[in-house]
Amino acid sequence: MHINNNHYRTFTASSEFFQGFKVDINITEIETLDDIIKIFVKELKKVLEMNNFEMLLDKFKYGNSWHIHTHTLEEILTSDRNDILYICNHC
Repeated sequence: MHINNNHYRTFTASSEFFQGFKVDINITEIETLDDIIKIFVKELKKVLEMNNFEMLLDKFKYGNSWHIHTHTLEEILTSDRNDILYICNHC
């Protein structure tokens, strides 16, 4: 199966504790900004759990109001593969 990288966008955490964490998300599988956030948060939690980052898991559980305020869904869907897209939890 051939994976079309043009369908993926990289979302990067803008966060006090998770700054720089990145997830590639297939934009053909999303319908809302909330879909993106759910995938991103699920991946972050999985990485923290897999690596037993207990202190970061505590920060994750109690400071988790993730949002996208730099781009609309339409802007994300029409963005370039190399555009920087942030998911924020520190506003």
